[in-house]
Amino acid sequence: MSRTARPHEWTPSLRRTKYERWVELLEACLWQPRTQSWLMRNSGLKTQMIKEDLQFLLDAGLFIQVDEPEAGIYVFKTTEKGREALAQFYRLVTQFFMEKHDSKHAVLFLLMG
Repeated sequence: MSRTARPHEWTPSLRRTKYERWVELLEACLWQPRTQSWLMRNSGLKTQMIKEDLQFLLDAGLFIQVDEPEAGIYVFKTTEKGREALAQFYRLVTQFFMEKHDSKHAVLFLLMG
């Protein structure tokens, strides 16, 4: 029997979707403002990708950019709208996909809900 892949077979991607990246960035800036450099290092995203994602989140009103003149930097922070988006995301994930005793996301959902 041949072991060739059938055209309708699904293969998982090792890459994150834009939705997964957005959730990760919103989570990272939920409790503490973060710099672009910090987000890039900790997410493993390349410069162009992080810039595009940050711009999308800013344009959507899910992030705000806060200047810290004394430090000479600016940081990103999750807005109330971003917090609500995360809460809704976790409600859907919990409702349809999560097992009863699953990871930190369940704790975040409870704290935000």
